[in-house]
Amino acid sequence: MNPVASRLKAIAVTAAFFALSGLALLGVIWGLSALPFTVPGGLALTAYRPHDTVSILSDLRLPVALSAAFLVATAIVLVFSSAYLDKMIAIFADVLLMVMAALAGFVAGYWVLLRLAGFENFMRLDFLQVALIPPVVVFAVSLLSPTWLRSSWVFRIAAILALLIAAPLMLVHLP
Repeated sequence: MNPVASRLKAIAVTAAFFALSGLALLGVIWGLSALPFTVPGGLALTAYRPHDTVSILSDLRLPVALSAAFLVATAIVLVFSSAYLDKMIAIFADVLLMVMAALAGFVAGYWVLLRLAGFENFMRLDFLQVALIPPVVVFAVSLLSPTWLRSSWVFRIAAILALLIAAPLMLVHLP
């Protein structure tokens, strides 16, 4: 199977799995809080505010900061010729993409159940557009071969400079 296709499939499955998990979790919380008898922690369940969880998980500062750190780490890796560092940065990209997919999936699961329960839509199109930038940047950069980027000094220096300039710009221009 194509490595790009398998990575996209892994991202989609992660997002879908966490969407289902988030939806089920919120359903269980609401179900337990609606029981006619008291369960351990029942008072906390009735006071639970799903929008607080959504706001924490949809705070884009963490994915943006980690994506910027990934760009800088990739620039550093390009300075050295090391198969170990090349593999490390590839793993970092995959882990970062899975974390962002899990966050997005979980928020989507909560969003679906809250919308089905009649709550107002809290997702805006401009938020979704900004939320897509970090994973797209990480995915695109992770597709570039460090060996190929090191093949000439011009490519190497251009890539290092582009990554080092893009990282702080990402921090400044995204939330």
